[in-house]
Amino acid sequence: MTAAVAIALAATSIAPVRAADDPAAAEAKRHYEEGTKAFNLGEYPRAIAEFKATYNAKPDPLLLYNIAQSYRLAGDASQGLFFYKSFLRNMPDAANRKEVEAQIRKLEKVLADQKSNPASAPPPIVIPPPTTAAAPVPPFTSPPPASAASAVPPATTTPSTDVEASGAPTAAVPAVGQTDPPPVHSETHVDLSAPSPPPVPANEPDRPVYKKWWFWVGTAGVVILLGGLAAANANKPPSTSLGLYEPIFR
Repeated sequence: MTAAVAIALAATSIAPVRAADDPAAAEAKRHYEEGTKAFNLGEYPRAIAEFKATYNAKPDPLLLYNIAQSYRLAGDASQGLFFYKSFLRNMPDAANRKEVEAQIRKLEKVLADQKSNPASAPPPIVIPPPTTAAAPVPPFTSPPPASAASAVPPATTTPSTDVEASGAPTAAVPAVGQTDPPPVHSETHVDLSAPSPPPVPANEPDRPVYKKWWFWVGTAGVVILLGGLAAANANKPPSTSLGLYEPIFR
């Protein structure tokens, strides 16, 4: 078994932290993601601040290695040495112990050189404060609807004194001795000889989703895909020579 695979097994052996049920785990996951982004961008002081905030929320010993890596790459040999030793003190059986011990020896030599030549020591790095969670946005509330009385103005009507002037139709008055006019028949008629349309059959009751073939085909495909992704992630060991450990936040 290679050292990288052993490191992956050590990382997965830690009890998972359920961020959905634990506010501290959710805060730790947020700081870890911010620290990882800063580390990948080469912003090591900000990565140190975020990894320390992660450790304060959930003290996982793997984070001590990430802090040591960030200090070493930031040029602070003293703090890098301290956190490498703290990592081995909290995880004496770490699979990458030889690698960490090699880094400790290098940093000890750097500190010895800086002690003999103080001018070669780099200036101290400034650690910014960790990011804070964004304030929640209040939900939008629509204004109350206006009442019907205030929204729609009342209609004003004026009585009409002259029917003919208003343009209203007037009924025709038959002359004396004239009978009622013949009724006006409609233009439309019903053709009784045309055949009636066939009756519409009643809809058959729909079967439940779990009894349909495409449901089981789709379910099997999802299971196969998730199994393949899990196997790929399990066989992908983390690189810790210049990288980071990833604690489990679930």
